[in-house]
Amino acid sequence: MVEVVNLSKKGRVFGVSFRLEEGALALVGPNGAGKTTVLNLLVGRLKPDRGEVRIFGHPPRSLEAAKERAYVPQQIAFPLHLRVREVLAAAQALAQVGDDAREEATHRMGLTPYLNAFVGNLSGGYRQRLALAAGLMGEKKLWLLDEPASALDPGGFARLVEWTREHKAKGGLLIVSAHRPDEVEAFADEALLLSAGRVRWRGPVERLYTYRLPDGRRLEEVLPGVRVVREPVDVLKEVLYEEESA
Repeated sequence: MVEVVNLSKKGRVFGVSFRLEEGALALVGPNGAGKTTVLNLLVGRLKPDRGEVRIFGHPPRSLEAAKERAYVPQQIAFPLHLRVREVLAAAQALAQVGDDAREEATHRMGLTPYLNAFVGNLSGGYRQRLALAAGLMGEKKLWLLDEPASALDPGGFARLVEWTREHKAKGGLLIVSAHRPDEVEAFADEALLLSAGRVRWRGPVERLYTYRLPDGRRLEEVLPGVRVVREPVDVLKEVLYEEESA
């Protein structure tokens, strides 16, 4: 469980509180809303001026919390002269996991054909795939992701969505910052809306959107109780989700 009580950081966030016991929570808001600050406080990179954070009952800067938590920031600058396999090997050593975990993360993000490629030769989308494979290797209980899809290609996005869904199905927790509707819908069950560092609203993701028919009626009026999932048609999937060149 993740518990945040009256969390404040001067000039950034003010009195943020929430609890996550299962599933996934999206931190939603414009740039400067406080999403990254909240994640940095959960990771322990920042120390709060007031309030408390508990990661499975432990302070965020404790070894116990670190063992249960995986964090992928919005941008990671890997040395350009390293090969993909070298970055993954270093991540494996840092995470203290076996070869199976490294191979699974590599496969999950579609990096197997590019193990010998230099980081400097990868596209931006594939560098983000590498960051996610390295950061999520070993599948710790809590994943903290800061706008993970911002640099991803569509194929990488689809792979990450599948991985996060399986993570949740196994009982894992996810807190992800996002501002695009498709990211929020794909990753999260609930949303926490932040504005100028303060919580404005929390609730189910489906309550963030409404769908209307051409005559103006809301879809829920015609089909009460039915939840609509937006999905691309086959030809769009073929164009967008095919594996691009690294």
